[in-house]
Amino acid sequence: MKKTGKRFIHTVFICIIFLTAVYNAAAKEGILSIHAEIDAAKIGILDTIDLTVTVETENITRLPNPELPDLKFFNILNESTKSQTSTSMVNGKTTRTKTVTFTYLLQPKNKGTFTIDPISIKYKGEDFKTYPIAIEVVEGHVKSETPVYLLDEDTQVDIEKLKEDILILVKPEKSTIFEGQQLLLTYTLYSRLDIDSIALKDSPEFPGFYKEDIFNATRLEYRKETYEGRLYNATLLKKIALFPIKPGTFSPKPLVLEITVILKSDDLFSFLTRPYIFFIQSNELSIIIKPLPANKTGVQFTHIVGDLSVDISKRENTTNTGESTTCYLTLKSSGNLNSITDPGIQLSKRGRVYLSETITDKIEKNDKIYFIKKFEYTIIPEESGVLAISAENFLYYDVNQDNYSTASANPVQIKITGKDIYQEKPIIGTKKTYSEGGFNFIKRNVKDLKNVSSAPFESPYYYFYHIILLAVTGILFFIKIKREKLEKNENLFKKKKARPYAMEILKEAGQSITEKNYTRSIDLINQALSTYIAYKCCKRPQEITVKNIHNILGGCLSAPDNTKREIAGIMEQCTMLKFSRGNKNEMQGIEKLYEKTLSSIDEVESYNPRAKPAHQQKPNRQDI
Repeated sequence: MKKTGKRFIHTVFICIIFLTAVYNAAAKEGILSIHAEIDAAKIGILDTIDLTVTVETENITRLPNPELPDLKFFNILNESTKSQTSTSMVNGKTTRTKTVTFTYLLQPKNKGTFTIDPISIKYKGEDFKTYPIAIEVVEGHVKSETPVYLLDEDTQVDIEKLKEDILILVKPEKSTIFEGQQLLLTYTLYSRLDIDSIALKDSPEFPGFYKEDIFNATRLEYRKETYEGRLYNATLLKKIALFPIKPGTFSPKPLVLEITVILKSDDLFSFLTRPYIFFIQSNELSIIIKPLPANKTGVQFTHIVGDLSVDISKRENTTNTGESTTCYLTLKSSGNLNSITDPGIQLSKRGRVYLSETITDKIEKNDKIYFIKKFEYTIIPEESGVLAISAENFLYYDVNQDNYSTASANPVQIKITGKDIYQEKPIIGTKKTYSEGGFNFIKRNVKDLKNVSSAPFESPYYYFYHIILLAVTGILFFIKIKREKLEKNENLFKKKKARPYAMEILKEAGQSITEKNYTRSIDLINQALSTYIAYKCCKRPQEITVKNIHNILGGCLSAPDNTKREIAGIMEQCTMLKFSRGNKNEMQGIEKLYEKTLSSIDEVESYNPRAKPAHQQKPNRQDI
């Protein structure tokens, strides 16, 4: 009996092991699903398209490659494969899930409507297939922003519902602003889904604006936020400060992202999750930009719109003449400070000033970006006493008061000790000289001393020396007169050649406009006008700047006042456009600036009765 009982227990144990092995073997038979998708339903003949085939399995070790249909209407440019494996254990049961993604880059051969037949994969004698895919190929580059998904027979995805659960919202600070006023745009991603990855598909462009990037996300940092009554995970993507340079209505291109999300099946008995890729874009914007009112103050405008504060600070309270000291001029504004390069400072006593360094910074306060520009000046005082350091007033447009205002800084004082320094000092010699005559040599006996030199007027060396001296003096005098004459002739030559030189440079500018080379066109127009003014005023082109253009025009150029104002305005516009990034589509405004430059030179030349009209040899961009 005992042996029989032991045999029975042993048999039952073996049966349990056998049944467990059979169960595990059945479990390891595996589950497989396949689905495919394309990133655009409508493309151009010049576009490419991504065909993505995703195969998901459970407890399958070896997976064959999918079988593609005959793609006779497409060229396969590239193909890649990536896989992801995870293992889990529940109640002693081990589940191994594997996702393999096959990506094929296709290029259409012809225009028309084509169909990609079902893609299949064979496993243990059974075929798993996807639905066929329809693609429309048209002329040019037209790629749809919404991809078409082809899933297996048991899975359907509502794309519109996905886009309700994930969106990009751009919030402008204001919908109506002045030209030059700061416009802060904030791009935020709201999601109720499990995001796997994000890629930038299309970045917005801002033609006609100066742009400052404030923030660009390098990783997703979520916070809980409610939008339209629904709770989302929100993350900041981008923050940009824009400054419009002309009035009008602004509608930027949207920000487009490629989003990969992980979706779970609604089936309670399904353990599979699927990654889905689709595109979302930010909401549309329309910003009205109003022109600034006319400046009737008579003071030069700094092109700063917003608010502005100016401050002067010093490093030392006391210093000596000839020793360097440092002071700082700091500008803080919500407007664009890039048009101000060197405002300069003023000294109450004699001294030398050098711009040592320019420091820029920006801070965010009360949902507004403030820009800081700090100019460091090195001062070498040359006169003792109390040195007062001040700066000119800055005219800006105050959007809060809706008028032009002036910002000024309180002067600072530094006590200067020591002796005064003059840059040109008289040369004081220490060598003593004696008059000619007297003794030529000394003998041992004083009684024998006598003057053995002859009378100076009787010596031939006297006359020879003075003849040479007069000849050298005459030559030097002739060279001086010749140099002054050459300088006078050179200035006269430059005045006569001012217009031809300017026309040659404008000819290159016209060619750059025709080639739509934005940056070079602006530089050449500014160079042509600076060269023309410099030659007319007997100066170097490097001396002609926006800061001193009004003084130079008023002091030396013979032209009507409205022409001088027009020339100064052209140079200011060139400076503004030069600092404006992303304006390559604004060629029409550059062409107007080009025509204004030609017209201004015309008016200056025609103002002189003996000058030949400039329009007779005006460069024609159509002949370039």
